[in-house]
Amino acid sequence: MLSGLHPAAPPLSAVRRLTAALLLVGAVAHLGFLTQLVVDTALSPWHTLPSQLAAVGQPSGVVFRVADGIAGGAFVLASPPLLRLAPVHWLGRLTVGLVFAFGVILLLRAAVPTECVPAPPGLCGEPTGLSRMVGLSVGLQYLVGPAVVTAWWHSRWRLAAGSVLLVQFTALTVVASAGMTDGQFLGLAVRVQAVGASVLFVLGAAYVLTMGAVRPPARQRPPRERSASCPG
Repeated sequence: MLSGLHPAAPPLSAVRRLTAALLLVGAVAHLGFLTQLVVDTALSPWHTLPSQLAAVGQPSGVVFRVADGIAGGAFVLASPPLLRLAPVHWLGRLTVGLVFAFGVILLLRAAVPTECVPAPPGLCGEPTGLSRMVGLSVGLQYLVGPAVVTAWWHSRWRLAAGSVLLVQFTALTVVASAGMTDGQFLGLAVRVQAVGASVLFVLGAAYVLTMGAVRPPARQRPPRERSASCPG
């Protein structure tokens, strides 16, 4: 997620590859809720939050907690090399801070899973206490992250990040109106947000690798030879 397309020295090229790999690992692990398609969770993917799949006592809950832990660890580990690549302006440094904070939040969510209170079949009660705060922090990250990179990425990168921001804002509108619709499609909206976040991290990994592209030097035209004036 970082700027300055400078020619890559060998050490920096290794840093870029490591950073991109960690971002990709985090992006894939953050989509761990897709495992719900192949394991029995007894929860509706349409109306329950992805974080509730890892609730205490839920079937295969440990699988989703491990996915959160892997994603969080990858983002935390990606932050120091990302800081080395970051531009000096404050938006670039803020981007690194957001990646690190998101990793910490996911690690916290893995370590302190929510409890699934009694609810109708296929549903899980609203999270409370620390779990609720973690959930709100994740939702805030989903919106702030693409907003920040859209503010300083350029050309097609800005267009891609802006598209993610539009998707996140639309999904957030559905989440915010869940109280008026009895939580209908709340789970689907939050899953769309999670997919959008992972797409942004994949874009960030591609951006980091693109920073290492060495542009061929521009050809310089040979200077024109001045014709010597004939002596009078």
